[in-house]
Amino acid sequence: MKKINVIIHINGTTKSLMCYPGQHISEILQKNDIPLSTPCGGYGTCGKCKIKFNSTSPVPSPADIKQFSEKELKNGHRLACQHILHTDTEISLDNTSLQGQHILTDGIQLDIKLDPEIKAEETTEPIYGAAIDLGTSTIAVSLIDLKNGGRLGKEAAPNPQSVYGSDIITRATAAVDSINVMQELQRLIVEKINELLKKLTDNTKYIYHIVLAGNTVMSHLFMGEPLDKLIIAPFEAPITDMQILEAKAFGIDIHPKGRITILPVIGSFIGGDIAADLLVSEELFSDDKNILLMDLGTNCELVLKTPKGMIAASAPAGPVMEGAGIEHGMLAEPGAISDLIFDKQKHFQPVTIQNETVKGICGSGLIHSIHLLWSKDIILPEGRFSSQSSFADPEEGFAFNEEIKLFPGDIRAFQMAKSAITSSWKILLSFLDIREEDLDYVVLAGAFGHYIRPEAGIDLEIFPPLDKEKFIYLGNSSLTGCEMILKNKKFTDRIQKIATKTEHKEIATCEDFQEIYALNMGLGKNVYSQ
Repeated sequence: MKKINVIIHINGTTKSLMCYPGQHISEILQKNDIPLSTPCGGYGTCGKCKIKFNSTSPVPSPADIKQFSEKELKNGHRLACQHILHTDTEISLDNTSLQGQHILTDGIQLDIKLDPEIKAEETTEPIYGAAIDLGTSTIAVSLIDLKNGGRLGKEAAPNPQSVYGSDIITRATAAVDSINVMQELQRLIVEKINELLKKLTDNTKYIYHIVLAGNTVMSHLFMGEPLDKLIIAPFEAPITDMQILEAKAFGIDIHPKGRITILPVIGSFIGGDIAADLLVSEELFSDDKNILLMDLGTNCELVLKTPKGMIAASAPAGPVMEGAGIEHGMLAEPGAISDLIFDKQKHFQPVTIQNETVKGICGSGLIHSIHLLWSKDIILPEGRFSSQSSFADPEEGFAFNEEIKLFPGDIRAFQMAKSAITSSWKILLSFLDIREEDLDYVVLAGAFGHYIRPEAGIDLEIFPPLDKEKFIYLGNSSLTGCEMILKNKKFTDRIQKIATKTEHKEIATCEDFQEIYALNMGLGKNVYSQ
């Protein structure tokens, strides 16, 4: 395939890049070490990756139309994440687009003194460690050079266990019902981890130490431990302490003497991934701050950290926030609706990941679409479509195009998930007698939190009503926490102490949970309490 020439002007300097056609501009820039700002991960929602075409500019995408004025669009301004190059092109970038680069799946980066458990003794051979974030939907792995602390690479893939259920309860139930399914679930994880490790290094025998974080179900499935006590009241995790195991016993293909550290569990459905999030948070915030940590996903975990103590809970939200459980829902993949705009011609236009043809709705698209339609009075506060609007039908819902729609049942599913989250953080605040205005920060961990605009989350009461400046995004801090432990052994004891001192609450069993849950079903502030 013939390469194309991309000429890039950056603050008075010019670069000429030869690359293959068919790639997004943002991808080309990142591959060539040009630090483009993409905090939304290419969803087209943040508007940070601004560029200007000096040559012929492409047709504006809906995301472009939302971010730029008509004059700017006419002058060639576009978002880099929205356009694929097929021919020779000339573009310009400014400082705004280059500031604050944050690769979403990397998580926040901390300066950690190197003092690993695995010492680089007198050898010229490499000594590596691997960090693994074992999620319900995805598995992320990074490779660390334990001689200098540098990250050598990162790989991620969908969790192959999803064929046994998109949510952890369905998956855990399948494992409890059949020992064969349990063994198959474990095999799928091990094979995928080995596959990702081999992508990171030609010789996995140089890997001596793996640190793995996952929610409680994922950690137990990896270890092959029974889950019957976890999915039946009183929902107790069989293993809570940190585990240090021989890698070869699980079929993990690393050094023959390599070991795996499984991070400790805080409570029944508050796993080692949240302990890792808290480890990162401790490095960032002083102990006198009131912090609400939120890790939104298939299982939404919440931790309130204050000078009075730490208390954690999981919100029974289900998989709606990751696109499951809605009629045209899908994972956050190219073609998924991630946002909705109302243009100057008074038309609704969906924004899709990588500006590809609409294929379905992901979690952030569901939230942003409901938020916009609610703000336009097309969706009423109680969650019904208005009979007075020409844009939607009370029975058939709202059409993004001829095939993809938002149905009344989708809104109801969102309301149930949203109320579980809202009710949970409100109850947590009440436990420690903290008011919403007493919070210093809302800390969003995990990938999904990055995709939600604060104003949408605040208006729909997914988030507490704080100033935007008080929202801190950690990205994949579970992976970051694992890397911290690989790099410095002091964090091994610290994360165990975090897990031990964090009090766990079963929110759904609280006496007034059902009443609070019902009050928070509406869109907007306590519509059912009026």
